[in-house]
Amino acid sequence: MELTFTGRGAAFNPKEGNTNAFFIENNILFLVDCGESMFATLIEHNILSNIQEIYVLISHTHSDHCGSLGSIGLYSQFVLGKTLKIVVPHNEAYIQSIKDLMNIFGNTTQAYEIVYEEEIDHKFETFDTVRYDLTQHDFSLTCYSFIFETKQGAIFYSADTRVIDNLVHFLEKYQQIDKIYMEVTNIQVVGDVHLYIEDLIAIMNEELKEKIYIMHLRNDECIQRVLLEGFKIVECIR
Repeated sequence: MELTFTGRGAAFNPKEGNTNAFFIENNILFLVDCGESMFATLIEHNILSNIQEIYVLISHTHSDHCGSLGSIGLYSQFVLGKTLKIVVPHNEAYIQSIKDLMNIFGNTTQAYEIVYEEEIDHKFETFDTVRYDLTQHDFSLTCYSFIFETKQGAIFYSADTRVIDNLVHFLEKYQQIDKIYMEVTNIQVVGDVHLYIEDLIAIMNEELKEKIYIMHLRNDECIQRVLLEGFKIVECIR
């Protein structure tokens, strides 16, 4: 499974763009988060030109992960003539927060529909299943990572997290692993809501490191530290 990233920056690193990704299959655009900069990037790179339908996963409601959701919903309704498919976990409070957000963005229920994660099992060739994996990030928000099962192996997409636990559990469960997309920070701050790079290094071996791609980069110094440790960094279309 190959994801194309529209950015790889943390919320306060606009130079690198919001850390969001996508793939296209049979004129269907599938988004993994859609932060403030994503809609403009999709337009700038003409990615929407032949799209007939859009699906989206939302890891949490920080604006660098969902700030384009309203624009994408309206685009789906008025340009594509299709409802935006928002794929969700079975968490009614979380679903309500997404509905509230869409309402604030001016999207009526004609602009989008809620689709539970298992409803798209085996719908795409790109992956077999995707599941929301509850994680810890901002103490005031419900936040998720994502796990994709593909024919090439499982994929872990951390989104924003301050814990290594989800990745550890993923590694315990899956023997065949395709890729791991992880966010890290190079600065250790008490109570930080992002994963300190040393926590990732602590569980590393060289075989695993080959599968890890770092994203959500805080600053240029973070990029330098990641490369110094021998990790890959996601490439993006910006």
